[in-house]
Amino acid sequence: MAFSRLVLSFLVLSVASSFASVSVPVFLWGDLAKPSIKSNPLSEVSELEFEDVLKSQLNNDPFTVVFIDETLSVEDLSRKNSEGETPFPYLHANIGDAVYLPSVKNALDVLNKFSDSNKADHVTLTENGLSAEIEKDSGKFLFITLKDAREGESRADMLRRHNDFMEEMFTKLQKNYDNVVSVYTGRFPSWTVPEAHSRVRRQAAPATYQNPELNGLRFYTKNIIITSKSGVTHLHGITASNSVIDAMAMNTTLDFGGNQSIVLYFTQKQGYWFMDSITYSQSQPTFTEELAGQSEVYALMGFSYRCGQNATFNSGNDTNQMSLTFQDLKVQPFFKDTNSSDTPPFGDSFNCVGFFSVPIWSGLFVVFILLAITFYGIMMMMDIRTMDRFDDPKGKTITINAAE
Repeated sequence: MAFSRLVLSFLVLSVASSFASVSVPVFLWGDLAKPSIKSNPLSEVSELEFEDVLKSQLNNDPFTVVFIDETLSVEDLSRKNSEGETPFPYLHANIGDAVYLPSVKNALDVLNKFSDSNKADHVTLTENGLSAEIEKDSGKFLFITLKDAREGESRADMLRRHNDFMEEMFTKLQKNYDNVVSVYTGRFPSWTVPEAHSRVRRQAAPATYQNPELNGLRFYTKNIIITSKSGVTHLHGITASNSVIDAMAMNTTLDFGGNQSIVLYFTQKQGYWFMDSITYSQSQPTFTEELAGQSEVYALMGFSYRCGQNATFNSGNDTNQMSLTFQDLKVQPFFKDTNSSDTPPFGDSFNCVGFFSVPIWSGLFVVFILLAITFYGIMMMMDIRTMDRFDDPKGKTITINAAE
């Protein structure tokens, strides 16, 4: 028992130490004290060696700005697109007078120890710009964390923006200070290679569904897409909801954070419930549009509606064409007040695709063609006529009339 605890403790310490130590590239340029140091791509620079490099390169006490990416590896600095362009043209242009270390162990820890905490500023670059203004006498060390990733942006485009930002910032600082040194590094490596080759079972990441708790309604969808002349908008992050319920009808309002909302209208009649229409609204600028279903969304009372494809609602206004699409929709109204503790589960589903789907019809079509070809071949084989008379060499020659 004691031996197993000792082994477990050793494993935990080994895993913790492997995560605590990271190696990232470091790129220094600007008013350095010494000429460029030749980097060795086959060895890792330790913390003590990197501290010696900083002492030798920053001995003239320059203003030092440190650009910190969340992840950075050698592959990012050497990558090129299909046209042979690099995302770091500014850094590549200064490589002759720079110090480039491909692998430095715990580079940020060394930089934080080397800088004086009383003379160091820490700011963050976000989508809205820098989190704080940079004053001329703010300190000798300036740490800028680059956290401005944008949705749908490729990594190459993000690195190119960081390249342009570093060029712009370095140019501004040179106007305020006599000596300026810039350092570009990362917090964690973006590329990792496992020490042991092992086959890993891959599994697709689960889709993020919008499945809010609504009064009188069960509802989830993978995505809500608004398409109009102004472009395509994705609605996500339901912040508030409200349901108005009576015996034969109900409507549920869903608010999406900023200035957008939709209202779902349900009615019940003759044992069925129907999702008749949707109202889309935005407050800035003020705009409201009524949307009708491209196909009927309905089911029996006590049943849910399920559509793994797209359920689309279109506007009838020709001048302002708009559509709202639910991707992978499942919905069921209950026409009564519910809460999170007693919300009924989804009933059996009515699917938007009938039993004879496109793949089934395709399969049946191919089978019918093969059956027709087989039937035609059998009929042709049955219509073959063989000879039933043969010549007798000792008898009279057989004469066959044209009618036969």
